[in-house]
Amino acid sequence: MKKIKFEKNGKVFTLKAIVCENKDLIKFMNRDYFLKLCKNGCSNYNKNWSCPPNSPKFDEFSADYTNSLLVEVTSEVRDKEDYMEAYIENRSTLEALLSKMQIDFECLKTSCGTCNICKRCALLDNKNCYHPEEMRYSMEAMGMDLAKLSEEIFDHKLTWNSENKKSNICTSIGSILFNGTFLEDDFCDLARNYRF
Repeated sequence: MKKIKFEKNGKVFTLKAIVCENKDLIKFMNRDYFLKLCKNGCSNYNKNWSCPPNSPKFDEFSADYTNSLLVEVTSEVRDKEDYMEAYIENRSTLEALLSKMQIDFECLKTSCGTCNICKRCALLDNKNCYHPEEMRYSMEAMGMDLAKLSEEIFDHKLTWNSENKKSNICTSIGSILFNGTFLEDDFCDLARNYRF
């Protein structure tokens, strides 16, 4: 595993990256459980082409790829910072990096959270996705248990924000899927040269 720290807008972020074989990641997939969680607790359920029940299973999505580079970004939530603000900053940082990697290394990225390319998803108007070539699915939408994955692969326990308990660490996880050779050092070189 590789780890990089960088500063953006006066805030320190930590990026961790590791290459895994997709066949080894299938053990983190629990599609039925997360489908039920999304249905009962997420406002995006069946309102976005990238979200359940419209998203594929991870094993289906990754079938044409042998490996994944998993990337986790964490940052501290500052004293007066809203947790959602921290999440949006984490997500945009990781999305920008994964998008750059997708182009530079001709691979396929997963996103962090729901697709937000359009202000209003075409699904709500009973239409096909307006940008199917750009839309991506998040790992959690494909049934991946990111809490378990984060603990076992990144040695990092996810913390959750609630009304009763405020988390001081914000975490986002995404990936790129690829075939052939891609080293964690390739990621580090790109990340160091990327202007966050």
